[in-house]
Amino acid sequence: MHSPLGLSKAERIHSRLVVESLFSGRNSSIAIYPLRIVWTMSESTDSVSLPPASILVSVPKKRMHHAVDRNRMKRMVREAYRLNKQTIVGRLEGSGRHLDIAFICIADNMPTGSQVCKSVVKALARISDTI
Repeated sequence: MHSPLGLSKAERIHSRLVVESLFSGRNSSIAIYPLRIVWTMSESTDSVSLPPASILVSVPKKRMHHAVDRNRMKRMVREAYRLNKQTIVGRLEGSGRHLDIAFICIADNMPTGSQVCKSVVKALARISDTI
């Protein structure tokens, strides 16, 4: 069982195959400044160990040149997702489906924490409406 407010390692995307399938070009995507969100839905084959949703956070070096800024941005996105993931997880639990979500930063300057949080909340609401 996964913690309702935690963000375990199992809830983060690490597999190269999953990343490649996520960015293959045939998945849903939306842009809500300062983030672009790409997601894909799949049928969960191993429902015991696989969480209902997994995330990937990417902040391109081209956008934010300093590692400190990239790391801060990733922390803000992960925290916003962690606090608001129940909108997605609640709909997916027990359905036998799994969702992979990638958050990609499209901002050139460091956004505020509230901007990031609003963007993540809007994105999760839109994804929740489509599933």
